[in-house]
Amino acid sequence: MLPGCLQRHSLFISHAFMMFLCVINFDILRNLKESLLITRMGAEIIPFIKLWVVTPSAFLFVFCYSFLANRLSRQHLFVFTIVPFLVWMPLFSLYLYPNLTELAPSSFCQTLYSYLPDSLILIGGLLEHWPLTLLFACAELWSTGVICTLLWSTVNDASTVESSSREYPLLTMAGNSASLLSGPMILLLVRHLAINDDDGWQISLVWLSVVFVVCGLMIIWLYYHSIKLAAPLSATASRGSHDNTATRLPLKDSFLYLVKCPYLRNIALIMLAYCIAINTAEVAWKSQVLRVYPTETEYSMLMGQLTFYSGLGCLLMAGLTAWLVRYSWRIAALGTPLLMAFTGIPFFLAVVLSNSNWLPEALSTPMLLAGISIGTLCNVASKSAKYTLFDATKEMAFVPLNNEQKLKGKASIELIVSRAGKSSSALVQQLLIVTLGSLTASMHWLASVFMIITIVWLLSVNALSKQYRRHGF
Repeated sequence: MLPGCLQRHSLFISHAFMMFLCVINFDILRNLKESLLITRMGAEIIPFIKLWVVTPSAFLFVFCYSFLANRLSRQHLFVFTIVPFLVWMPLFSLYLYPNLTELAPSSFCQTLYSYLPDSLILIGGLLEHWPLTLLFACAELWSTGVICTLLWSTVNDASTVESSSREYPLLTMAGNSASLLSGPMILLLVRHLAINDDDGWQISLVWLSVVFVVCGLMIIWLYYHSIKLAAPLSATASRGSHDNTATRLPLKDSFLYLVKCPYLRNIALIMLAYCIAINTAEVAWKSQVLRVYPTETEYSMLMGQLTFYSGLGCLLMAGLTAWLVRYSWRIAALGTPLLMAFTGIPFFLAVVLSNSNWLPEALSTPMLLAGISIGTLCNVASKSAKYTLFDATKEMAFVPLNNEQKLKGKASIELIVSRAGKSSSALVQQLLIVTLGSLTASMHWLASVFMIITIVWLLSVNALSKQYRRHGF
């Protein structure tokens, strides 16, 4: 049997490889969902799909997850959650995407369009392009369901507060370095195949699906390997700890219990603020990017480049995270909202100015391009901080909790609260689109929402840091 220190090192390497592969798959899904759907229907479709499709899917996911968690072992729960994604990708790339036109309920949608007002015509588009709509939902659920819930629950179960402060920054750095590989991989596949071959986009889609399935199977194997490595450590840690707390409460009772827990409420509020802030800034930025990169190939190549830069940003940010976490949990947790504020506010200001009537026309385009550049920096910086500073500090906050709070609390916060944040921001964006006609015309309102929610985020971090210190950490 390996000594404890070597067991922890081997376990850390297994978790790091699992996160590395999860991020590769997420990058593939994220690139495809945006390149295929947004270029067809515009960035205005994002609020509609997140509210009417992704949010119900997340609630269905958390219900099924809780149902299975009360009836299956942790190992079987992990496999049952991942396998549907591995079935979906080949099905989409080999059958659904090549037959988009044949599978579209065109006659029904044409009838529906005649009854819908112009401001809600996008809802019919979601139905007409239903395979792309489901792909978008699949990408969102992989992020929240697999990475944030399954993967981090596995890591948290095998960690202590002391080990988390040392390992989590390194774990996020190792895992998110995957974007340095997936970004160029996506860029090369799309550039070489889609540009040089009439069927190149379809071929590149098939190859990306093959990579996705292979990575998924490796994730499952690494999970079972990590369970074997964690078993001796978990047995030692369970002596004198609260690991025997029941975990089989019904979802409704568990959620009501979590609502009454001030500590979890603050974690939920931080998650809510993050989701609203990032969704508001990201959708606003994409609405402007599409004005410059309107086609599938151009947009996909841009996303591939951003994926690479986000991976590079994660490496740089992870080094900062390791230092900040050891210095102060509060300072590290404040890093993400402050970084978003310093980059997001100038982006909104530049875009609002570029669309103002009093700005000379000669300056309008340069100001728009400047806004897109600043927005790109905001997007890369916020994603880099999210996957390092934000995730590390958030997961550290879960470690002192008992098993019931970790399992059901994390599932509720990652799936229900995160979806509530994204759906609420999507609802606001929909109302603005219906009222003002487009996201571009709504920029000053989106900027106001972004600034207000960032202030709420900062206040919530301060409140949670006091409770975190009361746990003795």
